[in-house]
Amino acid sequence: MPEGSLEATRAVAASAHRIFAFLARPAEHRRIDTSGMVRGSVRDGRVTAVGEGFVMDMDNPVTGAHRVENHGVTFEPDRAIGWAPATPGHPPAGHTWTWRLAPLDAGSTRVTLTYDWSAFRDRAMLDRLPVLDRGGWHALIDRLAEIYE
Repeated sequence: MPEGSLEATRAVAASAHRIFAFLARPAEHRRIDTSGMVRGSVRDGRVTAVGEGFVMDMDNPVTGAHRVENHGVTFEPDRAIGWAPATPGHPPAGHTWTWRLAPLDAGSTRVTLTYDWSAFRDRAMLDRLPVLDRGGWHALIDRLAEIYE
């Protein structure tokens, strides 16, 4: 892993198609949040292509209640989906979340989540990244797995 990134991987007892469908619905993201910051999606719907965005209501002790506009940067049906967060109306801040899915068999998938902040531009906030430690990172995928167990 390059400096400025974290990755977690585990097998999940669900097809890549089912997991991808879940991840493509931003309204579902609160169910797997381990940071306590995700409050919900501003609109219901699905991400269907690179370039599409979605806005999330967030809350944390540093910035309080706020919104994050996520720009779709990766979209490969049943294989990968990723986004780059930004302050609404601004370009992405230089960090990305990418989920990669690799079928293991008919009923399970290797799920890899990568958070990359190596290009993050806000130097004042850089010392606060990553928001989750390694344990919290793995717990995020564990929550995803619990949905299917």
